Amino acid sequence: MPELRLSSETLDYEIERRRRRTVGVAVRPDGRVQVRAPLTTPQSEVRRIVERFRPWIEKRLEETKERLRRKRLRSFDSGDQVPFLGASLVLDVVETDRAGLDEAVREDATLRVFVPRGLELAQRRAVVRYAVLRWLLEQAREVFHEKHKAAARRVGKSARRVVIKDMATRWGSCGPDRKMSLNWRLVLAPDAVVDYVLVHELCHIDVPDHSQKFWRKVAEHCDGWKEQRRWLRRHGDELDL
Repeated sequence: MPELRLSSETLDYEIERRRRRTVGVAVRPDGRVQVRAPLTTPQSEVRRIVERFRPWIEKRLEETKERLRRKRLRSFDSGDQVPFLGASLVLDVVETDRAGLDEAVREDATLRVFVPRGLELAQRRAVVRYAVLRWLLEQAREVFHEKHKAAARRVGKSARRVVIKDMATRWGSCGPDRKMSLNWRLVLAPDAVVDYVLVHELCHIDVPDHSQKFWRKVAEHCDGWKEQRRWLRRHGDELDL
């Protein structure tokens, strides 16, 4: 169904009709308020539910504005903080006369990026961001590979293939076909959160839905899974460059 843009006083939101049983409300990373509603739910009922969620929506919108503000302030220059597995690495940008060199190297709590000398500011920032992103993707491949092996031992199931993707609204996916996709941004999250997502997706091999049976299976193999899921819901929008 096409999306309709509606408003309730000063709160704008988009509504999308789907074949589902309940009304769901979400604040997207770009600040859009999205409402998914069953095909037959009256418009008045949707507005009532949105109003009930208004305090939560407004809080999330403020958090989103702050996250976007921090993102705009990131200069990709020396002293910036680069999130990595729940910690922060201090960025150190080093200019060099060696042509074509735009790589990142970690040294303890420092992420050093070498860039060609003489770049204009905007170009330099773009080169540094690309080098940092490329380094994070390399780390994601290594980290997710090792964590997949550990999670597979715990769950007793393994994926046939693990693919790292740029996913807008999901942290991962997997099913009976045992093809797993993981959002690269997870490498910015704490270790325990990444472990939870791996267990979560591997449990979908046997149970493809989110029934009580599924959550019992997750709890069996991941202590503190509720805390990790709660962390993702609260801080997931912050996992970006």
